Amino acid sequence: MRLVAALLLCLGLLEAGCTPPPPVRKEICGNGMDDNGDGKTDCLDPTCFSEAICSVPLENCTNGVDDDRNGFTDCRDPACQVDINCLRIENCDNGIDDTGDGTVDCADPDCQGKPGCGDGGAEAPLGCFDAIDNDNNGKKDCRDPACVNQSCGVGCACTDGGVRGEVDCGNMMDDDGDSRADCTDSDCEGVTCGAGCACVGGNRGEGECGDSVDNDSDGQRDCADSDCAMRACGMGCTCRALMRAETACTDMMDNDGDGSMDCADPDCANVACGAGCTCQMGRKVETACTDMMDNDGDGNADCLDSPDCDNTSCGMGCTCGMGRRRETACNDKADNDGDGQRDCADTMDCVGTPTCSSNPMPENTACNDGIDNDNNGFIDCEDTGCNLVTCGAGCVCRMSAKAETNCTDSLDNDGDTRTDCADMDCVGMGTENDATACADTRDNDCDGVADCADMDCVSQPSCSNRAVGDPCFFGSQCTSGACRAEDTTGWPGGSCIAGLNTCSRSDAGVTSGCPGNSVCLGDQFGAFCRQRCSGSSGCRAGYACHDDDDDSASPNWCTPMCAQDSDCRPLGGMYGCNPWSKLCELKDKGRPKYGGACSGNADCESGLCLRASSNGGYCYGWCARSGGSCGGDGVCEPGPSGDGTGRCLDGCTMAGSNAECRAGSPQTCGPAPSSSTNVCYCRVEGESCSATAPCCAGSNRCVVFPIIGGVCVF
Repeated sequence: MRLVAALLLCLGLLEAGCTPPPPVRKEICGNGMDDNGDGKTDCLDPTCFSEAICSVPLENCTNGVDDDRNGFTDCRDPACQVDINCLRIENCDNGIDDTGDGTVDCADPDCQGKPGCGDGGAEAPLGCFDAIDNDNNGKKDCRDPACVNQSCGVGCACTDGGVRGEVDCGNMMDDDGDSRADCTDSDCEGVTCGAGCACVGGNRGEGECGDSVDNDSDGQRDCADSDCAMRACGMGCTCRALMRAETACTDMMDNDGDGSMDCADPDCANVACGAGCTCQMGRKVETACTDMMDNDGDGNADCLDSPDCDNTSCGMGCTCGMGRRRETACNDKADNDGDGQRDCADTMDCVGTPTCSSNPMPENTACNDGIDNDNNGFIDCEDTGCNLVTCGAGCVCRMSAKAETNCTDSLDNDGDTRTDCADMDCVGMGTENDATACADTRDNDCDGVADCADMDCVSQPSCSNRAVGDPCFFGSQCTSGACRAEDTTGWPGGSCIAGLNTCSRSDAGVTSGCPGNSVCLGDQFGAFCRQRCSGSSGCRAGYACHDDDDDSASPNWCTPMCAQDSDCRPLGGMYGCNPWSKLCELKDKGRPKYGGACSGNADCESGLCLRASSNGGYCYGWCARSGGSCGGDGVCEPGPSGDGTGRCLDGCTMAGSNAECRAGSPQTCGPAPSSSTNVCYCRVEGESCSATAPCCAGSNRCVVFPIIGGVCVF
């Protein structure tokens, strides 16, 4: 009826020109909005109280779940504060944090004023046995670290284990309350239990083993009591096998009272009786036979003490025997026994040994038999009697040593491991000054150079009119009149050249102004014609075929490339093949090596400086492509060309790091441009590059092109 009345009222109002009220909106519980406009949202709106989504469960205080979703679980939820399961009371004497507040016993504020808790005073030294936690740190009496070693009552002390410990082990009382008294308490092990008594194995034991008293009242006294085994029974006395035994064998006292003292007492057998002395067979025996001392006090020192020192060593090559020093090494060139005679000259000791003659005769009758034939202490060439006497085929004794005389038989005639011209004995022997010797490719006079490279051959016709690339000493030997002599340029054996500063070479590689079989080139050595070669061959020893422009269409040339000192004149000292420059010169001029900074070729030990943008200069060198080596830690990379040379770069081991490379340079340790071996290097303009092989001017200069890949572009 009310609905009908409302409708009639509304119709009446419409006729009267009024607007009906808006419909009432219902609150949606859970969308976060005040839908009905009453200022209350979702579950705060009374119309939502009965909705399931707005029901609030009670907190269960024991299920480990935040039931009421207020962020607190179980006993931590304020709703559980009065729950019986959350009511905790601190027990002030159980060593446990009962309330879970991080404090134990008397340290918990809940325990203040409770029995057993103190006033906060010091626990030690007077409060370690009053059953009160005086300092309220939760640790009472001996459990408190402050009480360690402090008294916990008569005969009791707190141990570092936090317990009471027995310290009076002879009062027949259980002082620490562990139901064990005196020696039966493990605390007393090894502790005195009265005068001359010590606790041993839970029993009273003999503590004094030399006072003639049965201290532990077991019917046995001193050493007769097993408690005294291996214990002192007085000065220089030790209990052994239930008997007193002498242990001090040098004090001239009968320490064990058996009527014998020191070495005369069998107890001292094999015991030291002083430095270099041992007790043996009831007396002192000398055992140090080289210290020039009478160690056993019998009036004889070292080898003079016989038989004590007989057959013992008296030094290198010396043995004591029959009361004197005897030589036993008869071929070591030493007077081992100090009698003024060495080796076979010591006839008393050495006659009959393999190197000494039993039938003496002049040494010069046999200077190669390994025997001291005249027994004067010198064998074969060592003996002056053998001077200039043959010591075998191709050998003669000279200046007390064997010397090689046959320098062309490929044999080591004097046994010094060096053959023919490699033996310094052969230097200057033979001749190299006739037409035959100057054209046989042999070093006939062993001066380190052969044929026309030998100054002795300069005047020979065969050593004149030499072609480009032939060895030379002087320009007069060369058809061109120009020679790169070893003495002045370091070129091994010298080399004839032509067209000095007059020849030319076009951009197409065409040479002008050079004789046949030569090519014009300008490099660190200068501009002149040098010997032409092909591929990796065509050069004499000490040289290598080199392609200077990596253009297989242009001719290669023979560049100096000594490999060893024998490629150079044998001038000795520091002269020879420089491993960095590959020239015959001082082997180390003290200049920067591979990877070093440079501004020109002369700065580098190798004579080669690579200049590139942002590189600060880089010393490098040449090496033989096949089996070649570089100086120091240098690495020989073959390079892209098919010639006979490679390039020496600064070697390293820590790939990706610059720790081994020149400080302040853009170099990084990584694979060499033409090999996988690691070197300190950065790519210069035109060289290939990558993320692990950066350009000297920075990574942004490595431009990747189709097909050919990355190239450094500056």
